[in-house]
Formats: sequence, structure tokens, C-alpha cells
Amino acid sequence: MDASDIQFSELMKKIKSKNEEDKRYAARIIGERREKKGIKPLIMLLYDKSDAVKETAAEALARIDGREVVREILPLLRSEKVDLRNIVIEILEEIGEPAIKPLSLLLKDKDNDIRKFACDIMGNIGSPEAVSYLILALDDPHINVACSACEALGNIKDKKAVEALLKVLKVRKNLKNRKWLVYNAVEALGKIKEPCVIEELMKLSSSKDPLIIFTLVKSLGEIGDVKAIDYLLSCLDSSLLNKVAIEAIAKIARKNKREVYSKLKSYPEKLSILRKLLNDPSARTRKNVAFILGVAKDKEATAFLIPLLSDEEEVREEVMRALLTIEPEFTSLSLNEEYIEAAREILEVFLYDNDKELRELANKALRKLSSVVE
Repeated sequence: MDASDIQFSELMKKIKSKNEEDKRYAARIIGERREKKGIKPLIMLLYDKSDAVKETAAEALARIDGREVVREILPLLRSEKVDLRNIVIEILEEIGEPAIKPLSLLLKDKDNDIRKFACDIMGNIGSPEAVSYLILALDDPHINVACSACEALGNIKDKKAVEALLKVLKVRKNLKNRKWLVYNAVEALGKIKEPCVIEELMKLSSSKDPLIIFTLVKSLGEIGDVKAIDYLLSCLDSSLLNKVAIEAIAKIARKNKREVYSKLKSYPEKLSILRKLLNDPSARTRKNVAFILGVAKDKEATAFLIPLLSDEEEVREEVMRALLTIEPEFTSLSLNEEYIEAAREILEVFLYDNDKELRELANKALRKLSSVVE
């Protein structure tokens, strides 16, 4: 019998069955048919002891009329069963935009946790429709709710939230643990990537709170505006900030190579710090430093870069790109036999890169390497 011919009453019998496969089958068919009268029976399956049954029921509910399902499952957010709450959250996020309006009504709930759930879910849905509701939630008297609203706005990445998030940075004396709200606001502004906020964010550079400064540096990198480079370079002197500053500088440099090149040339002492950081235990840091030194075309860095041709794959490829940028002629590099072979392997990979200029440089370097060996 074709699934479309099965009577709803037969599906109800299967849902009440003790057999797991019967329940999953019935749930799947109800979802495929988008049977509104199957909403409540499917919700009952969310209490089933089988995770597979609950998962199939959740998938089916997400396929049926969104607003009606939302109305029926929202009360379950108050359940003391964590697994039930989690699966309801997953359904709401899968339903998406139709859940925004009903969720916004929960922002006035007396329960702090319910208000926080509403913010989190709207942020994960990611619809701009939620922005106006979340902006209001920034003034929530409970710090966890206000922080969740900040985080949600960052996840949505809508520029309409920028002004409200900047206001959060101003002092609110009546709010305890305010630094967490500032932290979340700065992080959200970094995700939105609006360059006009740089000036306001930089006012936080005088903060004595390590968490705020760390987040500021990270967000400046996310925004990617070259106006932040001077401040980020000053952070290289800090053992607490140098790694996150390096990552931020690298992100900005990938968008603005010429401007960053000019800045780096104005700070030779910072290049010296960067060379030393090529020995950092973090492969990610070594990779970013190699890239920055390549952007700076720092000839003094070549002696520090060459030993990294034997590093991890992601590092040595970035090192080779840097060397090709610093010394396009390549023959002036001092390579012993071990590094010649390592260089050859990487250059051969570059011959198939999508970047035409890199392919050409690699081809020339390989020819020069061959003549040196001969």
C-alpha cells in the first residue's frame, strides 16, 4: 500500500504502538503530508524513551505549518526536562522566521530563563525580523538576558543593530556584572563588521579589564579596517594580547595589503617582534606571522622563515608564499639541501594553485632551484 493511501487512523495506531519503527514510520508520513491534525500526536512522541523516535517526530513537526506548531510547542520551553527543552529549541530554530513573532512575546515573560531562551533561539534563526525585538531586550534588567540579546544580534549581523550596540558600551550603573554586557556588545559589533564603529570601539582601549581588551582586539580584526592597525601593532608588546593581535593584523592585511605594508614599514621594531614569534608553539600563530612578514616584504625575516619550510603543511605553504613575495628572484635565498627539497615539494603544489601570479612565481622559482642544484 502506498503511504499516501494510509488512513490517518492507521497512523495513529502506529504512533501508539510499542514498536519503535512503527512510531517513526507514522511520524515520517505525517510530516511528509504536513498533517496539522498530527501535531499533537507528534508532540507526544517527543516524550518517547527512544531518541530515534523523538528525532523523527521533531523533523516531522518542523515540516508542518510553522505558526501552528510554534503555538503548541512554546509552552514546552518551561519543561524541567532538559532534553525536551533542547529538542523544542531545535524545532523552533528549524521552523525559522515564522517562530520570531511568537518568540518575541516571551521577551516580556517573568522567567529570566524563558526570556534568554527566546533571545538565543531568535539569534540562531538569524532573521533580520528579530532585530527590533532583540534591541529592546538589550535593556533587560537581567544580565544574562541582555548578554544573550547582544550575542543574538551579532549572529544576525544586521547593521540596524549597530547604534543600539554602541549605546550598550556606555555606563549603566544599575547593572551588575556590566563588563559581560560590554564584552558581548563588542563581540557582536565585530561580527557585524561595520567600519564606522572603529572610533567608538577604540575608546575601550584604555580599559584595564583584560577580557574587554582581548575582545576589542579580536573584533577589530573581524571588522578588518586598516585604521585599527596602529593600535593592533602596539599590542604585539603584550604577552597576553600578541597572538590575538597577530590574527587581527593578518585578517586586515588580507583585505588591505598595500595599506598594511606601509604601516609595517613605519614600525621596524614590531617586525623584530614578529620574527621572534615565528618560533611560537602555535602553528596558527606561526602561519599568521609568516603571512604578515610576507606582506611587509621583510628581507631580514628570510633567515627565520627558511627553517619553517619543514614545519606543518599549513605553515610551510604560508612560509613559501612569504618567501616568494620577499624574494621573487629566489636565487638569493640561502637554502641547504634539506630545505631545497622541502621548497621543491611546496612549489610543485603551487603549480596547481588558482592564483595565476602564484603559479608563475612558483614556476620561476622551480627553474631557479634546478639551476642552483645543477
